[in-house]
Amino acid sequence: GAPPQAQAGVDHRVARPPVEARKMPEVDELLQDQALNGIKDFISKKGPYEFQAMVAALLQGMGYHISFEAPKGRDGGIDIIAFRDPLGVEVPRIKVQVKHYQSSVGPEPIRSLKGLLNPGDEIGLFVTSGYFSNEAERFSREANVHIRLINGDEFIGLWQEYYDKLSDEGKNMLPLQPVYFLGGNE
Repeated sequence: GAPPQAQAGVDHRVARPPVEARKMPEVDELLQDQALNGIKDFISKKGPYEFQAMVAALLQGMGYHISFEAPKGRDGGIDIIAFRDPLGVEVPRIKVQVKHYQSSVGPEPIRSLKGLLNPGDEIGLFVTSGYFSNEAERFSREANVHIRLINGDEFIGLWQEYYDKLSDEGKNMLPLQPVYFLGGNE
């Protein structure tokens, strides 16, 4: 017979997906935003020491060893001390400051953390459930010691990424359920 392109009445152009299929990315994005907002709301209802425990659990899930977690009360500015190895002999030692804020963290708390770090042996990690001001981010970048800032959105992303490596106790602090969507063949 005739080649396919010569067959009468057959349209060989690529068909566009139905309108419903083309709208899926917007629906997917909306559902992801709703899920993220639900997680943020759940975290916002935690107390400051519960959030600190979540940060410690995340660090453990990431493979760090916690040698100190501040009890309730004055902690001298350090909430968690973590190491890469179980004996705490490898440098750098990580000194962690945790602030359970729903608002912006300015440069002053980061400046305080910097004052507690021994250059070369220690790095600072500042974790907030909120976000950092531009001034705080600039101070962190320009400091003569390494200070890593993790805001609320990044904390949630890390929690999701390392969720399967968290202890059961850690998972229970912020229990997540994966949701799957039909993807495209792109």
